[in-house]
Amino acid sequence: MQRNQDAAAAPGDAAPASRLGAAADACARVGGWLSALMILAVLAITIVAVVRRYLLSDPLLGADAAVGFLMVFIVMLGAAEALRRGDHIRIDILYDRCGPRLRWWLDLLAQLSVLGFAVLLGLTGWRTMMFSRRFEAYSPGELALPMWMLQTALVLGALLLGLAALTAFLRLLARRPR
Repeated sequence: MQRNQDAAAAPGDAAPASRLGAAADACARVGGWLSALMILAVLAITIVAVVRRYLLSDPLLGADAAVGFLMVFIVMLGAAEALRRGDHIRIDILYDRCGPRLRWWLDLLAQLSVLGFAVLLGLTGWRTMMFSRRFEAYSPGELALPMWMLQTALVLGALLLGLAALTAFLRLLARRPR
């Protein structure tokens, strides 16, 4: 795994692209921070659940479901920040053997692929969320939360990821190798 430095802003970006990029970066950072806070929440819930179950013989009902739902939010909100920072996984065997021009094309293709995935995920997530809301579906188990609320993670994550991929794509276009 290698960090992708192409995610950083180019100094010569046009003003609108720079503003879009700054806004997208800020949104991705907020998603990353929320994701990190949710990781701490998962840790706290897990500690409390273990202590209650094994030391107090009083299990915390719904803890497993809460952790599972939080994990979805963690991944979906953190994906855009990982993309922005270049922390995504790439197979470097081919990439490292390419020249700068082919690397640029591969990076462009990668960002387009992520953008396409984000659009499909967002549309599917939206339809799923609206279906669950229309039929008043609730999660199984002790929590019994409205499913549409839990499925917002898909839509929010797709929006953040799509925005991060779009800005990375535009930054790559601004720095096309000659």
